[in-house]
Amino acid sequence: MADRVPTLTLRELNRALLARQFLLKRQKIGVVDAVERLACLQGQWAPSPYVALWSRLSGFERDRLTRAVDRAEIVKASLMRATLHLVSAREYPAYSLATMEGRFGAWRPPGGPALADLEKLHRAVLAFAARTPRTRAEIQEFTADHLPPSAAKDERLRSWFSWAAVATSGLVWESAGAHFEHRQLGRHIAPPARLRKAPKPEVAYDIVVRRHLGAFGPATIADIATWSSVRVPNIRAALARMKDLRRFNDERGRELIDLSRAPRPSAAVVAPPRFLARFDAAILGHAAAERTRILPEKYRKAVIFSAEVWPTFLVDGMVAGKWTIAVRPKEAVLELAPFKPLARADRAALIEEAEGLVRFYAPESKTHGVRA
Repeated sequence: MADRVPTLTLRELNRALLARQFLLKRQKIGVVDAVERLACLQGQWAPSPYVALWSRLSGFERDRLTRAVDRAEIVKASLMRATLHLVSAREYPAYSLATMEGRFGAWRPPGGPALADLEKLHRAVLAFAARTPRTRAEIQEFTADHLPPSAAKDERLRSWFSWAAVATSGLVWESAGAHFEHRQLGRHIAPPARLRKAPKPEVAYDIVVRRHLGAFGPATIADIATWSSVRVPNIRAALARMKDLRRFNDERGRELIDLSRAPRPSAAVVAPPRFLARFDAAILGHAAAERTRILPEKYRKAVIFSAEVWPTFLVDGMVAGKWTIAVRPKEAVLELAPFKPLARADRAALIEEAEGLVRFYAPESKTHGVRA
């Protein structure tokens, strides 16, 4: 008789996700290790990686991440879903290779460009930004003068080449663009030679799939594909090469895949209040329909709007509201906007956590407050 496949409840999946995301207990590890174990950090909004690590690491201070960025131990680049992420330098080549096809296909016009034309443009752009960081506008102007003949009369193709010159060429952001304070136009630069040494494709896919399971599992193949934009055949092949996997079902009978030794806490484990950053990957790590393990469906439209994912807070492990912060020289105030009335104990614990966050976010302000 075949072994019965265990079923995981939604609450058990929630606790597993919180454990992988360091949201049950803050961890005492270095920022490079944290970025790797969290499968990169969303970086569209400069403060987001800092807020994400403050919620996840014990005693985290801004300088810890800034120093790692300035030492080029962590880089900022377009990766999964053609969006900005912070990734460790030692894993950047694998992520860059594994996500290339997804970036190449994003918003690509029907018929698309010839691969040879794109590769030629990539070489030219990397040479253009080899020593001097370039703004997107400078790269677009350069690209316009180096377009292949196929784009001469096709406006959509010209626009795509202009976008692809940054998103698919292998450029990374200069280090200042990953600092907490960065609010200006980003500048891009060709990565050093050590970041261009791509591993074998199967090695790259294995790293990315394993990192996803470690950070977001148990997960479906669709979850991995949605998060990474890696094609399903490559994901299946990577999973087939892994020998340390377990299979589960969710309450709807879907198959979930996980690393054998990854944490899967009891549903009874207490989850403390936590703050999620803008675009936090804890919300974006699964297929849209499966984000209910942390984001109740009734709140989805209030949190995810078009390309925006608002900053939120967790109560009992689930998104329970949004937060905003107003920073002025004299005062910084963090405002809580719960989606429903909070229990007195939850409200008090959340305010205590918020008081720590507002001081972390705006240490230069003279006074700090929380409005609930």
